[in-house]
Amino acid sequence: MEKGFHVPVLLKEVLEYLNPQEGNTVIDATFGFGGHSEKILKRIGKKGLLIAVEKDREVLEKARSRFKAENIIFVNEDFRNLGSILEKNKIKKADRILFDLGISSYHFDLSGRGFSFSKDEPLDMRIDKSKGATAADLVSGLTKRELADLFFQLADERHSRRIADEIVKSRRNRKITATGELVAIIEKVKPRRKIHPATQVFQALRIAVNDELGALRDALESATYLKINGRMAVISFHSGEDRIVKKYFKNRAKSGQYQILTKKPIVASREEINANPRSRSAKLRAIMRVK
Repeated sequence: MEKGFHVPVLLKEVLEYLNPQEGNTVIDATFGFGGHSEKILKRIGKKGLLIAVEKDREVLEKARSRFKAENIIFVNEDFRNLGSILEKNKIKKADRILFDLGISSYHFDLSGRGFSFSKDEPLDMRIDKSKGATAADLVSGLTKRELADLFFQLADERHSRRIADEIVKSRRNRKITATGELVAIIEKVKPRRKIHPATQVFQALRIAVNDELGALRDALESATYLKINGRMAVISFHSGEDRIVKKYFKNRAKSGQYQILTKKPIVASREEINANPRSRSAKLRAIMRVK
């Protein structure tokens, strides 16, 4: 796989808990460059069907050329719309559904959209470049209180008020349009420690720009499209996502229709973390429909 392309996390564990079988209909709701799907395709064989959903058209077009199998349906769409995606493709139920909620290495390293604070790029952060407000729009347009709330609520940023105050002061003189400008503002307020001072602010902006938590809540409802004995696996990368998944799975299990397969979230091994540091924060949860 090319440098900068996404390395699938918890691949072995995903295959274990998702347990795709020959002939299954599988939805990879966050297809990316198809790292998980490449192995899933081998499990489901030619009689199976893979629905590859990817919000970023640029990524989907790059990934499509890697897959020659005829039993793949590529869909450029937000995964929050899985219900309509299935209906459009005349699929009533699925055997397996996978969500890998992490932003890919490609987006951080090669997209040029300002996901990384280590490069000076336009402050965009949109997965779908065709719609919605950019991170620069939020930084320029939100009030001091709205910015502080965003940084604290979405990323637990303890310096949220001081950072918001410094942003508002800075934008009076000049619009903040690049990642380097925002990093410099944050560094005035927050000291450099083990974790880069801009980490949480960039996380909060990315989550807000792409409505990641709202989309996740909508997408989890696709569990209702699982067949009996169908499975859903979700990999999350920060506490906000994991709390939503944990609560949703718990509520579904209370109904008696679903069984939680992971009593505790599955995390990456030390070997995987050493090989792929971005797997450090990954948590896998899985559920199965029993009625």
